[in-house]
Amino acid sequence: MSGTLYAQTSRTITGTILEEGTNIPLPGVNVIEKGTSNGTSTDFDGNFSITVSSADAIIEISYIGFTPQEISTKGKTTIDVVLVPDTQALDEVVVVGYGTQKKSDLTGAIGSLDAEALTERKMTNPLESLQGNVPGVQISNSTGRIGDGFNITIRGASSLTGSSTPLFVVDGVPTDNIDFLNPQDIQQMDILKDASSTAIYGSRGANGVIIVTTKNGTQAKGGLSVSLDTYIGFKEVARLPDMMDAQTWWRYHQSAYLATAADDPATGEVSAATLYASVIGSNNSELERRANDNEWYDWYDIMLKSGFQSNNFVNINGRADNGLGYNIGMGYQTETGNIENESLDKYTFNLGLDHKINDKLTVGGSVKIALTEQQDGSDQAMRDAFRLNPFLSPYDVDGTTLYELPGKLKDENGDWLINKTSTYNPVLTVKNTSDLKKRWKGIGNAFIQYKPIEWLTLKSNFSTSFLNYRRGQYWGLKSEKGASLGDASGAITKSENFNYTWDNQVNVDYTFNEKHRFNFLALQSVYMDKTESTYQYAYGFPFDTGFYNTGSGDQSSYIINSGYSKQQLSSYALRLNYTLDDKYLFTVSTRWDGSSLFPEEYRWDSFPSAAVGWRVSQEDFLSGNKVISNLKLRASYGYTGNNVIDPYSTVNVLDGQTYYDFGGNAANGWIPLGLANTLLKWEKTREFNFGIDYGLYKGRISGSVEIYDRLSEDLLMNQDLPSESGWPNVAANVGKVSNKGVEATLNTTIINKEKLRWDASFTFTKNTNKIKELYGQTEDDDIGNNLFIGNSTNSYYNFLYDGVWQADEVDEAASYNQTEGQAKVKDVNGDGQITSDDRIILGNSDPKWSGSFFTKVTFGQFDLSASIITNQGVLVYSSFHSNFANVRDRGRQKLDLNWYVPANDAGLEAQYTNDNPQPRNEGTYWINNNIGYYRDASFVKVKNISLGYTLPSKTLEKIGNIKYLRLYANVLNPFVFTEYDGYDPEWAAASLGVGRPSYVTYQFGLSLKF
Repeated sequence: MSGTLYAQTSRTITGTILEEGTNIPLPGVNVIEKGTSNGTSTDFDGNFSITVSSADAIIEISYIGFTPQEISTKGKTTIDVVLVPDTQALDEVVVVGYGTQKKSDLTGAIGSLDAEALTERKMTNPLESLQGNVPGVQISNSTGRIGDGFNITIRGASSLTGSSTPLFVVDGVPTDNIDFLNPQDIQQMDILKDASSTAIYGSRGANGVIIVTTKNGTQAKGGLSVSLDTYIGFKEVARLPDMMDAQTWWRYHQSAYLATAADDPATGEVSAATLYASVIGSNNSELERRANDNEWYDWYDIMLKSGFQSNNFVNINGRADNGLGYNIGMGYQTETGNIENESLDKYTFNLGLDHKINDKLTVGGSVKIALTEQQDGSDQAMRDAFRLNPFLSPYDVDGTTLYELPGKLKDENGDWLINKTSTYNPVLTVKNTSDLKKRWKGIGNAFIQYKPIEWLTLKSNFSTSFLNYRRGQYWGLKSEKGASLGDASGAITKSENFNYTWDNQVNVDYTFNEKHRFNFLALQSVYMDKTESTYQYAYGFPFDTGFYNTGSGDQSSYIINSGYSKQQLSSYALRLNYTLDDKYLFTVSTRWDGSSLFPEEYRWDSFPSAAVGWRVSQEDFLSGNKVISNLKLRASYGYTGNNVIDPYSTVNVLDGQTYYDFGGNAANGWIPLGLANTLLKWEKTREFNFGIDYGLYKGRISGSVEIYDRLSEDLLMNQDLPSESGWPNVAANVGKVSNKGVEATLNTTIINKEKLRWDASFTFTKNTNKIKELYGQTEDDDIGNNLFIGNSTNSYYNFLYDGVWQADEVDEAASYNQTEGQAKVKDVNGDGQITSDDRIILGNSDPKWSGSFFTKVTFGQFDLSASIITNQGVLVYSSFHSNFANVRDRGRQKLDLNWYVPANDAGLEAQYTNDNPQPRNEGTYWINNNIGYYRDASFVKVKNISLGYTLPSKTLEKIGNIKYLRLYANVLNPFVFTEYDGYDPEWAAASLGVGRPSYVTYQFGLSLKF
């Protein structure tokens, strides 16, 4: 009877499921009869067929990334469905470490950027794409040289001497940087800032965690989708420092001999004749002629050129009819610098797969491979080009042959024409120097996930990473180093790194009574990291073969060494998220880490955290409020760790080679170079965070405010030891550092009309960094290591430059054992003498506050966007100024500065100033304490301005099977507002050799989707 009844009521329903807007068939869509296990999925063409058990059966249709639907089959045999992308759900998902959460459920401080935000400004480095987008994340270009990467700090430096770089996790794989990625390859970045969020990473979370999710098969939709993003850019040098013009330098050069020229016997003072003898004499006739004829050379024009860049990326993704999602990304980036022999080429490949075999079992994985070839050329040529004064030529007297020492020019007879600076010709250095870095970077992971029941998930993920690095350096005979050595030389550095992580986790996601939602994570993890390295150096090459044949060098010059290190980490973690009535949020977690870097007694430690949240806007008293659409309060407290010590610091090792007399023969022996510390413990950071998330006027205005207090304890550092111990230092836990700050984000939609939309966003960051304790006490500073209690870890401690001793201050200057024209320092304690007690904290390199502004206007098919970043209150010791504002030097080029010239009988016009002392009479504090080279590096930088046009869909239909086409022009770094007069305030602290001039990049590109 029941079988007959089923035959009468059951029927077959067929149909097609398409994507809204594109009408592309969606394969792999789940079609299930509601209340039963009866189900099927669509084939490659989006078709399905299902036999339902009753005339009024309801089918449930669900697909990743789309809004699920329920459709009644009553009276129907054919059903065509259009699925709508669930953009709201996608936007709200945040990766929190070993899982995801809806943004509305977060209790920690996490910032997120999607693919559109990361690629909108067309940066070639992923970290530069992130710059300015998230408050509390300080990112700056390290040198301005292509390929050198970016410095990043989250919520201030929490270590005394170790790195403050956060942990990067790319698709579950821990890595030390993400420079190898193409920004176009990234689907999402999530920045975990507070201890509640990072505690799940335990010992590696103290500096924050950046989780990178690349495009993979998980996000793939039905059908085949192909996209192409390509642009080219032209890099032009901009905002060059104002150096002395030829005649200004000539006046400076002459006055620089005033303090050292011989006195005229007739007057007892330096006269025009004795000054001339010092400046010109018998060895500088050509220099005099060029100065008199104003025949000068533009070293800027000789050395600098236009740079070029391009980024080309193809992405293919889709989902097969069997539910297999796939993503393939291929990228090629190339870039050249603004001086010869500097370039970067990056090739990337990304493959991601995700296969839902059935309702319970899912497998997947990804592989990323990147090859980077970075040619740095010379780290001295740019410096030397700026050093050479305007009256020096790169050529010999014939005007065509490059001359090695332009400041030491001789004629064909070997007689001096110019005898000044020994700076080597940078044109030759560039042509005869190579510094090629080649990196093969690979990351891969594979996972299996099993859901035995709806609320329980078991997952095992194995991930691995390798880095093969080779740096080849060559200094030809006609390079600065080759000339000083008298031979060509070369070096090869190689290193291989391999690591793996195996995570096994259990997830429980259970809701009952529609009010209580639990999400529980249990994790077991192991990590291993191994590095091998070799180095070889030689000189005296008989052939110009570069660094590829170091064995051809003089055997007596060989330097060969190698290294090996290994570390392991074993971990366990628990995390519970509980949500009550979608209003009250609770999170607790803890992680136990055991590291091989520490002695057995201190190997294990735990890192707990807890957080609460209150979605105030869900309360009845705010229901229907026309102003407040979202309001959430958050508070968290937790601990994270840091294991920044070198491997084997806790064991005595024989790492110093020495030779000794053994029976009259030289014997090879080994001694320990350092003292092991078996009492080393983890660095631990505790943090309190309070946050407010808000939304007004239905989201037209939204943002967040964070207040945090971090204290890092047991900080690791090499502590100096008394000489009587026989050891210079030992790794030890020595101090505490505090970081307190405020972060704010404001997002606004100013105009939202049918054809006109204007969005703007602002970020603000203020962090105060202070050392709280050193060596167990809070009174005495460690001046030798530049550590000062109550001040930043990045402080500058020196005498305060207070101008120049003037002619009417001769007597007062004499009381300090100084003379007119010398640099004056402030007598801080007013005791009438300058001692070490007069040194003070001048400032630090931490910004007092940072901010950013992003805006985008869309009008019809046009879009105009811009971004601005700023750092304020930054003090740096400028290597650029230590060279080009150093008035002790007199033969090289200088910044266009004011310098002191006293009244004299040599025919030089007196020049009184408090800016810079008299050349070659600067005084001890200028010479020995370098007091004149601190600069305010605050700036406001327009990061980009972009104008684009998106072709209308009707136009695209006429062209062919094109879904999307946008053409755009973009300019990077067009304007900088600053008082810093070196290369660029963003990298003002870069060393002189690698620092590069500022530049503007003009880009043109298109984005195309099929």
